[in-house]
Amino acid sequence: MMSSEHGDYHHRLRHGAAAIAATRKRERLIDSIIMSSEQQNRNQNRSLLESMKNKTTPLASSLPFPFIPDELIVEILSRLPVKSLLRFRCVCKSWKSLISEPFFVRKHLHLSTQNTSFSHHRIILSTTTAEFHLKSCRVSSLFKNPSIICDDLWYPVKNKYRHDGIIGSCNGLLCFAIKGECVLLWNPSIRVSKKSPPLGNNWRPGCFTAFGLGYDHVNNDYKVVAVFCDPDTADYFDRTRVKVYSLATNSWRKIQDFPYGVTPYHDFGKFVNGTLNWAANISVGSTTLWVIVSLDLAKETYREILPPDYEKEDSSTPTLGVLKGCLCMNYDYRKTHFVVWLMKEFGVRESWMKLVTIPYLPNPEDFSYSMPFCITDDGKVLLMFEFDLVLYDPRDQSFKYPKIESGKGWFDAEVYVETLVSPIMD
Repeated sequence: MMSSEHGDYHHRLRHGAAAIAATRKRERLIDSIIMSSEQQNRNQNRSLLESMKNKTTPLASSLPFPFIPDELIVEILSRLPVKSLLRFRCVCKSWKSLISEPFFVRKHLHLSTQNTSFSHHRIILSTTTAEFHLKSCRVSSLFKNPSIICDDLWYPVKNKYRHDGIIGSCNGLLCFAIKGECVLLWNPSIRVSKKSPPLGNNWRPGCFTAFGLGYDHVNNDYKVVAVFCDPDTADYFDRTRVKVYSLATNSWRKIQDFPYGVTPYHDFGKFVNGTLNWAANISVGSTTLWVIVSLDLAKETYREILPPDYEKEDSSTPTLGVLKGCLCMNYDYRKTHFVVWLMKEFGVRESWMKLVTIPYLPNPEDFSYSMPFCITDDGKVLLMFEFDLVLYDPRDQSFKYPKIESGKGWFDAEVYVETLVSPIMD
């Protein structure tokens, strides 16, 4: 019994030794193959490098480089969406530093705003419900898909029963008026916001404030202009007070009032070409005329912009908008059509052109179209009617109504571009 077990033990030992020897032989063979392959690759690379150096063979163009030039990295990253860039800050310290550099922020902003396919543009929508909800979706999806899913936005000011008005957008910054007392600058793409100090106006019933947001490129400063209108005077058109909020100084200061006899409508200034522009009334003797008042944000001086020669007698009071970076004017004509004019060269009256005329469908509620939010290269117009978004195609005069999932009825809307611009300035 003992000798049988002893024999089995020696048999297993010999078998194990043979297996170990075979394994080591295979490992030596594999190592030899790997070393041979690596040596072959080194020889091939050396040959390719010598060929590239001597410029004697086209194989050099197919050689994989061990790094990507910094200039190419900048070009690639500057064309990506903000959401991707925020994630890529975690790749390495150099990328994090690059994405935060002012020159990169400006380059990304320029490429995003010049994108005619609206791939970097979003529309923000506030609901008509009792609670204040904000949603956002890509503008490009509205033109492509019959049904769109919106993202919920977390508004920085926590008061769900107060509807703050959207003043406008500029370079990715959205501006909200908070009860007419202060403003909030917010970039929802990077989730950074800043609230201004109080305006300090003596508000009372009947007063209103016409705001406007723009960028002063001369002083590299974002400015909010507040035109405070107090109609409780002997001359309704005589009383306006104008203050400017500077993001750089985080303070309001008073500037020259609107020109005598001019009062803006209950609307927001439109930013074009370094200026904010308001539709306004001007008192000329016993008559009242409609004009455009333009404020240069760098010089902080006013000028009058003349409208085109349009059908005043048969039209509603015009409103202003911005399309393709140009000032535009909109009005109802005989309540049968909505007419949009565009000023191709800012400040030049002769450059006004009638851009598009949109017919009204049977409308028992007597609503009007909103100002257009954007227009594609092939002429499709995005705007709002009643509480719904509408797409109008002038080529076949067709209307489409994008369906937004989990959302219906919009009180306010504004198009903004996704950028890295922060309201917290260094």
